[in-house]
Amino acid sequence: MRIVRGIFHGLWVLGSIVCAGFREVVTIMAFTEGGLMRQFRLSRRIIALSCIVLTGLTVGSSVTLLNLVRGQYYLTRAKYLEQENRAMTSLLQEQAEQLSKLKIEMARLKEFEESLRQVAGLSVASELQTSESEPAGGRAPSQGRRP
Repeated sequence: MRIVRGIFHGLWVLGSIVCAGFREVVTIMAFTEGGLMRQFRLSRRIIALSCIVLTGLTVGSSVTLLNLVRGQYYLTRAKYLEQENRAMTSLLQEQAEQLSKLKIEMARLKEFEESLRQVAGLSVASELQTSESEPAGGRAPSQGRRP
């Protein structure tokens, strides 16, 4: 409990010293172009408050400027990504067209193959069975255990 009282007492003394320092008056002497001297008297409280406000305005302006620069960066990046997106969409459309052409060509080739088989007298089912029994590599299926 003594420690807490000691801390509060120390803060109280420090606060009273600071407040007493702010009660003093600062005299500012300024010279005009004509050589005349003017005196201004300001309290330290007003000077400290002005410094705090000036610091706040500086920090606020810096944050605003940083956000503006960051916003411009993201805006430029978004425009670039939109342009890239349009290019990719165009590319995908071209590939879709090629795919549809290939599908049409495959259908035409299947019809041609069927007509050739009919002319040659081969049955479609027997050829399909032989092509299914042979793997794509041309090797016979392995004789290992099957699950």
